[in-house]
Amino acid sequence: MEKKRRLSSLKKKIIVFVILCWGVPIAVFFAYTTSSYRKGIIEKTEGLMEDQLENMASFASIRIEDAITLCQRPSYEKTWENAWKKYLRGDYSRNDYLQDVYTSLRGKFYLDERFNMYAYYCYGTEDPESFSSRTGISLKSYVDEIQPYLKDVIDSDSAYACVRVVDGRIFIVRNLYTTMDYTRYGTLVVELNRSKVFQDVDTGLLNDMVVCFGSRDARVDFVKNEEKSDKEQLLEQLLQKYDGVSSHTFSKAEDATYRAYLYQERRDDFHIGIVLFARKSELYSGLYQFYTIVALMFLLLIPLFGYVVYFIRRNIQHPIDRMLRASGRMEAGEMGITVEGDMPNQEFMQMKESFDSMSAQVKYLFDSMYSEKLARKDAQIQALQAQINPHFLNNTLEMMNWQARMSGDTVVSKMIESLGTVLDYRMNRANVKEIHLAEELQCIDAYFYIMSMRFGQRLSIERKIDDDLLYLMVPPLILQPIVENAIVHGVETVKNGVIRLHVYHDDENVYLKVRNTGKKMTEEELERIHAILEGDESKLPKNTGRHTSIGIQNVNRRIRLVYGDEYGLSIEQEEDCITVSTITIPYVDHEDEISLKERSEAQNELKNIARLNK
Repeated sequence: MEKKRRLSSLKKKIIVFVILCWGVPIAVFFAYTTSSYRKGIIEKTEGLMEDQLENMASFASIRIEDAITLCQRPSYEKTWENAWKKYLRGDYSRNDYLQDVYTSLRGKFYLDERFNMYAYYCYGTEDPESFSSRTGISLKSYVDEIQPYLKDVIDSDSAYACVRVVDGRIFIVRNLYTTMDYTRYGTLVVELNRSKVFQDVDTGLLNDMVVCFGSRDARVDFVKNEEKSDKEQLLEQLLQKYDGVSSHTFSKAEDATYRAYLYQERRDDFHIGIVLFARKSELYSGLYQFYTIVALMFLLLIPLFGYVVYFIRRNIQHPIDRMLRASGRMEAGEMGITVEGDMPNQEFMQMKESFDSMSAQVKYLFDSMYSEKLARKDAQIQALQAQINPHFLNNTLEMMNWQARMSGDTVVSKMIESLGTVLDYRMNRANVKEIHLAEELQCIDAYFYIMSMRFGQRLSIERKIDDDLLYLMVPPLILQPIVENAIVHGVETVKNGVIRLHVYHDDENVYLKVRNTGKKMTEEELERIHAILEGDESKLPKNTGRHTSIGIQNVNRRIRLVYGDEYGLSIEQEEDCITVSTITIPYVDHEDEISLKERSEAQNELKNIARLNK
């Protein structure tokens, strides 16, 4: 036996479907968007930082170059050179010479806020002959703390300006020479006001900046003391890349907190390198905000996903579970079970109503079949109890017929034969579904004969039968109840009655019409007849006429069961108190399919009809 495959639950399939068709695309979308946005933010930030560093270096270099130009101007103006030559010729005393220099230095550097200090050395002297400081540093401090770091430049034989950094202070050193014979006559040292050099730099950025001039040791450190330890490692990494030669190059390094950038640029008289630190939280604040928005969206999607699961459970899973429970109870034998409670949506409500209707129909069919089974069993018992030997009844009627013939009473003999025909037809057709119309007409003619003997001249019978329809197969016992109803409710109520039987067809239907005279029916009586035909048993009469009313109701119900609701029996009243009972059944032209045996049976039935009519 093949093993039954175990099926997975609908709930799991729906959840997997939601995740695959909803969760996964959203996750992929967010991942792609986040990655693209992050890359764009980083690239944009890197570009902005590089531009900012380049601008900072450019502005600072311009100011330093302006200071260098100012230091070169005395050579071109020759004021100091002329005073020195006058001193050499003896035209000036040493004091006169230094006074001219002092006056020029004070006008050019002391009153200019771009400079903090100046020192002038006469050639061949160890210490400056003229010195002034705006920051309060003394000559002794300068000689002891600053001059040793500038000594190599002062002693060198070069007219180029040199930028030196000593203890975070920026100095420009330039040896002075005569313009004609290139004879050295002095040295000028000035200290730059670094706040003026970097005045274009924002204070927030300035506190995260280190500037190098020529070497990694000659640097101006603006970083706050309390943050230096946090940035020291990054600074060392970048200073390893500072070579004092490269121009317009960028380098970067980062740790968990900071990201640092190094920009190097070569100028005519010096080399500058700027290291700038930036906190990642500030540098990528836009990116972190985006991460926050994405996180919030995911947090919002969680309850949304929960609501989707809840929606599926409430609107799909729970209704299906309730219907499955009801189906299981029905399968266990509970007939007429209904789905409990209301459904959350129109579709499942329609399914519930259909299920409840189907359950009710199944219960009705089951009860009907059970009742029918009981009724059939009772009928069988009654049939067995009431079934006097049919041979005995037929033999008795044959003996009576024989006695009537022996006595010469042909009327009684013919009545007995007609009664035997009717009884034999009713008893032998109980389990037959279809018979020839000719056989049905044979029974009707026998019944007509018996009724004609009863009513005599009061009853007139007319027939108009389409012979092509005698081979038509029809349900048995459909005309006799109609004719009996015509006699009981029509002929019996008038002095003389007429019954006209007309059987004909058109392209679609076969019509069996029984017209009979009688008294005029009221609207209430016609409505009652229509209600009886539609199956309303409450309209059946209690005593007189109940048998015939049940008969016409039975005929209409059987025709509808066999052919459909569009066919059946209708009863109407025409003018002159003529009641018309019409049986309508579908017409099927199957003459070519009629077998020889059926033709023979129909011809024999026609002979019997002719014999009864004599």
